[in-house]
Amino acid sequence: MSRIRIQALAASSLFWAAAALAGPPVTITFKNRNTVADASYQVIGSNEASTHANATPKPAATVLKSGFDVYVVTSLINPDVNFANVRYRIGSRQCVFGTSFVNALKPGGYKVPQWNKTAKGSGGAVCTATITSTHLGSHAWSVDFVMQ
Repeated sequence: MSRIRIQALAASSLFWAAAALAGPPVTITFKNRNTVADASYQVIGSNEASTHANATPKPAATVLKSGFDVYVVTSLINPDVNFANVRYRIGSRQCVFGTSFVNALKPGGYKVPQWNKTAKGSGGAVCTATITSTHLGSHAWSVDFVMQ
């Protein structure tokens, strides 16, 4: 077998191994409900940096007033876990959002899927997080993060 063919097979094997270990994807829709100002995406801390690294496409640096941004985050931690933590700012107002999935192992050896979401505002920001869909087979889910 040629050296190039062996390298291609090795790369393909690594890709599929990583895909097999990946957690279920979360589709994030960030909505800027402010009609006057744009929202800026910020990364502070390791969880937000990990979310940014695992996002496709990368979150927009700026979301226009009354605009939105959509991206998918897939963690490479484990097939039973995924999370996303993001932060947006409009002036002195800030929203910190989170969402997570755990396929929790219960006594008796069965697993129960659990999806969570959080929204924390400061500086007068009104922040909401809503899980809009879950898929019981793949465990993929979608969440809306809204800043007002």
